[in-house]
Amino acid sequence: MSEEQSPAVCPMCDAEFNGAGFLVEGGRSKGRRRWGVRELICEPCYRLGWPTVDGRSVTAAATTRQRPNFEWHRLVGRGTEQAPAPCEACGRMIVRASDPLLKRVTCSHSCSTSLTRTRNGGKGSGRPCESCGEPVTTGRADSRYCGSACRQKAYRQRQSHAQP
Repeated sequence: MSEEQSPAVCPMCDAEFNGAGFLVEGGRSKGRRRWGVRELICEPCYRLGWPTVDGRSVTAAATTRQRPNFEWHRLVGRGTEQAPAPCEACGRMIVRASDPLLKRVTCSHSCSTSLTRTRNGGKGSGRPCESCGEPVTTGRADSRYCGSACRQKAYRQRQSHAQP
């Protein structure tokens, strides 16, 4: 975990913030293509897009949750809002809902990936490289090649042996 963090940028208002971010589930779009994402947004954007306790708010919640390329739906998790907790990979404070299925608190997909690689020790598979035969000692646990040179070499061999 790092001591000094660079400020996060809210995808809703494009403002930088250093405090706790709210981890929300939403969607990004480009043209006709849409995909689900988890993003950190700042507290003002979260509070603006969430209706009040009695269900009434000054602005419609749906319109304040949408931007041209991003829209958020709810806080990550199933239960009630929890107190801010640090991301296990980078230490950034995040707020999410309680959920027994969410075992680790991470602020982004990249932090989750880094935890997986740390947990596996970054040792690689230990199997022999499919191109040169050396044991794979780095990277993911399901690595097939020892490096990019062997991966490219295998690709070129497959292309040269492919039937037209």
